[in-house]
Amino acid sequence: MWDDFGKLFNKETNDPDKYVIFNNGKLTFGEYYNFNPVTWWIMKQSGISLIGPNPKNIAFSIEPQQLRAYVHENMNSYWANRMIAVEKHMEELVDLPIEHLNEEIEWTVLGLLRQFYTLKESAIISKLDAGSYGLQHLPQEWHPIIKEAMDIREGKQARDNRSFRERILSLLTFANYLINYCNNSKANQVNSN
Repeated sequence: MWDDFGKLFNKETNDPDKYVIFNNGKLTFGEYYNFNPVTWWIMKQSGISLIGPNPKNIAFSIEPQQLRAYVHENMNSYWANRMIAVEKHMEELVDLPIEHLNEEIEWTVLGLLRQFYTLKESAIISKLDAGSYGLQHLPQEWHPIIKEAMDIREGKQARDNRSFRERILSLLTFANYLINYCNNSKANQVNSN
């Protein structure tokens, strides 16, 4: 079992083996779940042994460049495509309950800020810490949507007089800005050592 540490999922082989998986508060044994550099980086840096050896002592490595490359690709596939879908389905989204819009704002803003942090710092932090980092490192014009996402994450009930359409447009503008910024700036260290 310990030989699986550091294993990256290979789409070509689609490995049918069974693995120990902990997700959403449940420990299970099943097929491939999420073998990617983020999983292994967290395991190597912060893993806690429930049984077996300390993860820090298991012979596997994930290099910072692998982590950044994976995050950069995820930003330009999952997140970019998600924003295309949000824009395409704007008319349907404005009719959703407020909880769904709040969830999308929190998920997208803080998720992208975590990736921004990883690309700049070669590390992984919580969503709220990523929000704080964004407030420190991004222009003031983005602070309202970052604070809004952090408030949603913390369960604070904020009054927002903007329409759903305005909030969605704000989300799209921020997401597109941050993806472009990471693609075009020194924040993207994917090709550096």
